[in-house]
Amino acid sequence: MSEVNVLTTGEAARYCGVNFRTVIRWIERGQLKAYKLPGRGDHRICVEDFVSFLRDNAMPVPAELAAASRKVLLVSGAPELVASRQALQQAGFEVDLATDSFSAGALLVSGKPALLVLDANLAGIEGFQILDMVRSRSEFSSVATLVVAPEGEADQQRWVTAGADAVVPANCDRNALLARVNLLLDL
Repeated sequence: MSEVNVLTTGEAARYCGVNFRTVIRWIERGQLKAYKLPGRGDHRICVEDFVSFLRDNAMPVPAELAAASRKVLLVSGAPELVASRQALQQAGFEVDLATDSFSAGALLVSGKPALLVLDANLAGIEGFQILDMVRSRSEFSSVATLVVAPEGEADQQRWVTAGADAVVPANCDRNALLARVNLLLDL
């Protein structure tokens, strides 16, 4: 089975139950991201962008497209958190790993994850910088963020204030982490 990466305006219209001209209007108004093919100028819509559009507008996400929402970016250098990558992969998530803010930014843009799992113990204030960048750019507005912080850390509330969707203790077991990931991604 091949994975669908892009949709035509007609396919997007069928998923939404509207005329394809309505989809074109959404694109022209900047409500739905798309690109034009060279030559004829037909629009194509990345599945990740379409799923984000559906969620932003409280529209149902078709099951065959929901798989696009199983992409996770794990930002950590800690061996115990990096080990969680395997647990996420075994649960059916596609997991990218970044160990610094530069690679995290690159993978956010290229990988288009649905969830960012951020280690609070990154060197310096990199974690807050990454979270600030995610929350300040509109193209990442649909990315959920989960911060893994030491238990009892005074900064846990600061992470939520900075824009994290949830904070879990660093010593939580893999099942608790998976449960929180599933909750944040509405799976």
